[in-house]
Amino acid sequence: MHIPQELVDLIMNNLHDDVPSLKSCTLTARTFVSSAQTWLFNKIEILPPRSLEGSDSESSCQRFYKLLTSSPHLAPLVHELHIVLAGFETSFAYDEDENGDDIQARHVPWISMSEVPLALVLPLLSIKRISLLENSSRWNSVGGDFSMDWNNHLERSLKSALAAVFSSPTIESVHLRGIVVHSPAQLLSLFSEATSLKELSLSRVYFTQRDPWPESQPWHPQLQSLLVSDIPSHPLCRYLLHPRIDLTHVTSVTIATEEEEWREKMVQAIASSATRLHLYCPRFRTVTNFFTPTLSSVHFFTKDMAAFMFAVFAECPQSSLLEKMVFEGPNTLLPVRLRDTIESGVVHLSALKTIELRAYLREYSDQSFDQWAAEVQSFLPSLVGRGLLTVTQIERGFDSPHHGWE
Repeated sequence: MHIPQELVDLIMNNLHDDVPSLKSCTLTARTFVSSAQTWLFNKIEILPPRSLEGSDSESSCQRFYKLLTSSPHLAPLVHELHIVLAGFETSFAYDEDENGDDIQARHVPWISMSEVPLALVLPLLSIKRISLLENSSRWNSVGGDFSMDWNNHLERSLKSALAAVFSSPTIESVHLRGIVVHSPAQLLSLFSEATSLKELSLSRVYFTQRDPWPESQPWHPQLQSLLVSDIPSHPLCRYLLHPRIDLTHVTSVTIATEEEEWREKMVQAIASSATRLHLYCPRFRTVTNFFTPTLSSVHFFTKDMAAFMFAVFAECPQSSLLEKMVFEGPNTLLPVRLRDTIESGVVHLSALKTIELRAYLREYSDQSFDQWAAEVQSFLPSLVGRGLLTVTQIERGFDSPHHGWE
């Protein structure tokens, strides 16, 4: 029986994130192969080898290179490349010193040591999105000891290949997490010619010097989405607020920094365009400047949810386009005065559809999450009655190495 290709494509589209089913479909009939491969190769993840020494098994990078060279028709299907620079098992060698204390030695990143280096793979692709992520359990050690050193760890050929990807006319999104570079100027230079770049995510970035972007040098990207996290790495926000760096097209921004002054300046820099705002605000002086005229969604992470909610709703603007508000942090007691402040603040938010509290239990919490959620709902019955309030449990806080903010 002949199945129309349009129906096959629709089936494959519905299975786009179900890899086992897609693989099975490639064995079903020839008409399924092309459509299934479109999704199977849309996003490729390259992981570190399990062992850098003494292993006969091929690395994922080696297998991918062989596949691309033997089946070149697959290369155009790869739109996203996700590269784990260092992982839990392969990043460090642990031993004990003469006193029995743990010591560790940093491996040179596998991407420069592999038998088939990444520098051979990258020129075969015309990708739209690339991620280079350090995924170590010790990511929150300040100083970049566990991050990739762009200048000292990577061979020249690989740096050239990555620079070519970053400046490619096809590249739309770059995500870097865990990198040591000479200076903010060197970091920004990697993307200065990326005219098609729309999304940029930078976290766990460390500098050996602090040279800013030159005043006279252009920076061509016009970003629409920006994530900047300098927790616990070196300050970064201040270097993006530069006359040559155009942030006026940014509609979605995530800012995670301990530098309150630069957090507020960053918010003001995108005030005329941003519709979605994510902010890390463990402590605060004022929240007035966070409510920009174009915002439809705000997401706050704070270490004191009750106090922060009080400040936010006390400063709600008279007219706002806000449809969604998310408060994230540890579960906390809600003082009686907060109820009236929220009720009076919500009056000014005529477009509001959702207030979501995302909480994780404090280490020594004396109640379960369900108990706390029931307490919150009984505390704000009018929001529950109007269908505005949602209470969600999360497993970890912002300082987790796997938190979605960065």
